[in-house]
Amino acid sequence: MNHAEASVAVLEELKRLRKEGLREVYIEDETLRNLQESLGSYGSELESVSKGNTKPMTTPEETPSVDNKIIDRSPVSKKVVPDQVQVQGFSQNSVDETKFLSPPVLSLPDGDKNAQWKWLEEQVIGCSVANSELNENGKILFGRGNLDAEVFFCGEAPNEEDDSSGKVFGGEVGELLSKIIQAMGYDESSVYLSNILHWRPKYEMSYGHRPPTIAEMKYALPYLHAQLNIVQPKVVVALGKTATDGMLGFDPKRRLGDVRGIWHEFAELPLMVTYHPSYLLHNPSKSGKRKVWEDMLKVMERVGVEISERQRNFFL
Repeated sequence: MNHAEASVAVLEELKRLRKEGLREVYIEDETLRNLQESLGSYGSELESVSKGNTKPMTTPEETPSVDNKIIDRSPVSKKVVPDQVQVQGFSQNSVDETKFLSPPVLSLPDGDKNAQWKWLEEQVIGCSVANSELNENGKILFGRGNLDAEVFFCGEAPNEEDDSSGKVFGGEVGELLSKIIQAMGYDESSVYLSNILHWRPKYEMSYGHRPPTIAEMKYALPYLHAQLNIVQPKVVVALGKTATDGMLGFDPKRRLGDVRGIWHEFAELPLMVTYHPSYLLHNPSKSGKRKVWEDMLKVMERVGVEISERQRNFFL
């Protein structure tokens, strides 16, 4: 198979994944290097773009295939984003961001944590903007877990499995996150699980989902801040690049691999960045699992959890 045939094969596979509703594909650094070597000068452009040194690389709408037939070359992504390549047919420009210009102003009422949590949940469920953005049969899904949790896990937004189950991290991704939490020595009910956005972002297709835009996350951040004010965890864990951009601020040059595993701060709380569990589902390599686990070991150390030798050697 020559380079042209290989490129067409990759494109067709990405189109197939998009039709199945897959939102993103994560690419290891080694894979990017191998791709760069195999594509020659074109690969050098790819590497340069991934480092933020050139303008985003675009693809023509249509390009002749190797057998001279015209194939659909709608861009999978207008730029190559380090750590992930968006595969859904969605443009952030299609979102009406004017409705997100005035984030809610919240002031928690007096009372215990349960009363404050109930009040906040009612604010989110009754939010007119959130309700206007619901997909058909969509739900507003508030956080869940222990209001005295030491560790607060935060993703980007619910997906279609969460909508079906009626709870955040309610599907296969949640099952894997639960296993990670249990490996840390916690029960799922002893931590807190949430997302920056409490509803699945409106999506043109009847299946699948998309990540929230920066405008959507900025609108919803007051709800997240209020949750953190109630729970007061010792550590916040940002799951994935989108959640990281929401908490640390969007940076097109940021690679998740460069910011994971080191301590940051969000809402005056220690913040650990790691890969989203969906990364491990699509890339079940030992190296990927080990990276996430090393991040969790640092969380456990920061919280003060006793770590056994067996736990330290997980995924080696």
